[in-house]
Order: sequence, then C-alpha cells, then structure tokens
Amino acid sequence: MLKTSEEDDAFGFISIFGWKKRYQYGSYSSKSGRTDTDFIKEFMGKATSRTNSSGNGKNIGVMTIGNRGFIAEYADSSTEQDPIIKVGDYEVRVNDVDPKNATEIEMFALTSYLDDKGLTDHTGMKTFNQLRAYSSQAEYNGFCNGISDPMTAWSRNRDWAAILQNAKEAFLAIPQAYEQGLKCQNIIDSLEAWSDARLLKRAQTATV
Repeated sequence: MLKTSEEDDAFGFISIFGWKKRYQYGSYSSKSGRTDTDFIKEFMGKATSRTNSSGNGKNIGVMTIGNRGFIAEYADSSTEQDPIIKVGDYEVRVNDVDPKNATEIEMFALTSYLDDKGLTDHTGMKTFNQLRAYSSQAEYNGFCNGISDPMTAWSRNRDWAAILQNAKEAFLAIPQAYEQGLKCQNIIDSLEAWSDARLLKRAQTATV
C-alpha cells in the first residue's frame, strides 16, 4: 500500500516537507536547549567532522531537519579529488560516505554533490528530496523507522540502498506507482556507480 496525504506533492503519493513553512537557517547547536557537546555526542557520522570553512562555497543543496534549514556547500578545503561538503558547523568528506552505512546528513552531502556533478538522473526534484520521500514509503511499509525524527538525521547510520530497494518493490507492485519504482532504481544505480568508482579509486591508490 502506498503512503498518501491530503496534500500530494509532485510525485502524487506523498507530501514531503510542507515548503510553505518558514525555516530558520543556521547551526544545529543554536537550537534552543542544545549545546555543542550535545551535538558532538549525537553526530555520529563517520564521514563528518567539525569545520572551520568560511561558508562562501558554492551552494549545491538545501534540506530541513525539524524546523531548521541547512545548506550544502563546498568547503574551503574541497578539491576535485577530495570533495568536502559543508553542512552547518560540520563538513562531510564525500569520498568517505558509504550509502549502505551513512547518516541522513551524509546522504544529503553525497547526493547534493552527485547532482551538482551531473552523476544522477534527476529531473525537477533534487535527488535527496526524492530519497527522503521514498524512505518515508519504506517506513510506511514497516521496513525502517524514525525517518522523520530530526535526531536520527545526525546520529543514525542506515542502509539507504536497502531502504530504496524496499520502496521500489512497493511501487513496482502497483501500476499507478510504477514510474516511482523506476525512479527509485535510478537513484540506486547512481549510488552503486559512485560506490564502485570510489572503491576502485581506493584500490588504485593503495597499489601506488
């Protein structure tokens, strides 16, 4: 069964973010009652670290966590060989992101980078926004939980390929949602192609 809502989005089956809301942009630790220590304990992504980047890099994506917005932009230290994406007060080393074991914030950085480099087959909606929508369907299927919980975005590693696969299977089983299943597969293919290239690059570097 597909997840539905009164306010369907462009996909025709799920309302994603409620973009009519106003979001406050800034660092996570500026949220009421939160401290840097709290944040460091909760931010468990293996590809993430504190950043001293100026925040003047190219803007390549926008996401929301709860009622707070975050921008993905290239960090000052980012290079073509070692892309680094700044998100709030943290940065994500793209080459270290494993889609099968990553936080939501790491997937935001990765998919924003892939979109910017033309390595995804997305039209209209950004790949990360599609990923979130399809993940909500997988949660509705009972495959995963806590997708909409703001805290898990920073601290919970997930197998996003498996989540997309679950959503894809649900869509393909329903003729009206078949196209969404194909879009899920497009994202899976993009992530697999990037992961294969990443592993090959590491193997080549190790033999040098």
